Amino acid sequence: MVTVLVPGALRTEVGGESKLEVRADGTLRAVLDEVDQRWPRLGRRIRDERGELRRYVNVYVDGEDCRVLSGQETPVSGSGEVQVLPSVAGGSVEQEAPALDGDGILADNFAPWVRELGLTVQETGPDWATLRLPWSDRLAREGGAMSGQALMAAADTATVIAVSAARGGFVPMTTVQLSTTFQRPVLGSDVLVTARLTKLGRTMAFADITMTAKGAIVAHATTVYALL
Repeated sequence: MVTVLVPGALRTEVGGESKLEVRADGTLRAVLDEVDQRWPRLGRRIRDERGELRRYVNVYVDGEDCRVLSGQETPVSGSGEVQVLPSVAGGSVEQEAPALDGDGILADNFAPWVRELGLTVQETGPDWATLRLPWSDRLAREGGAMSGQALMAAADTATVIAVSAARGGFVPMTTVQLSTTFQRPVLGSDVLVTARLTKLGRTMAFADITMTAKGAIVAHATTVYALL
């Protein structure tokens, strides 16, 4: 069975499910064909009426961007993993959110050592934010790869910006939980850090964070925040 991972922004199309089990394999096209049949609302968010991937949706096969592989002809094994992520480059499949001064929030509300990471806010939406963590030799650990601490700090910071985007501005908050899985080393490359809120309540916020470099997922995190 192929596992299809659904981001928080698209889970309303599949009854709130975060993971779908698909019987089809062989190619990404076959997987998406079954998605079209069983979850047509999600299928329409991924592909257009011609069956092509929508411009503002990224699809990863086992952590690799299908667009740098073979597109919909990318092979998918019977135990493979397909992840769907709305793109933040050049537009969005979601409604536009009011402009947020994310860099101003970074400058005014974070400790100096966080600001020294060089994070910049690339784009925000109604319940998400994408930050860029620039490569620096100062952030490399022994062996030359970017340190996990830097990636975790970036994920934590991206959550604050995502919550701020959803609330229309910065509100006091504090980290309750941060869990990170590292999938591959980052060598000499900037990292895009996208935090998407999976639940936002009056006093608590939950987020899912994907970190990518050169089109591949390098780390994944989940966070829980208390809103003060």
